[in-house]
Amino acid sequence: MSIASDNNLLWVSSDLSDLLTVSVEGQADNSTVQGMLIVNGAASQWLTGAMDDYTYFELLDHYGIDPINFVGEVEEHIALLMK
Repeated sequence: MSIASDNNLLWVSSDLSDLLTVSVEGQADNSTVQGMLIVNGAASQWLTGAMDDYTYFELLDHYGIDPINFVGEVEEHIALLMK
């Protein structure tokens, strides 16, 4: 995702799952990195309909991410971009 400031256009990734990705610190242990990979893979599955809402939200919760707030922030971001 990048911002083109010279013409006031906002460029957004064509893959919406980029907005639902998470990252971990460089010193994170292997289980934390594996959790990040699972959560990021699940975002793509959820957006394509390969994973239902309940499963995706349960997975986020399992990895310590509040699903309502996390997805809500992305929805608010998209709504702001659409204005």
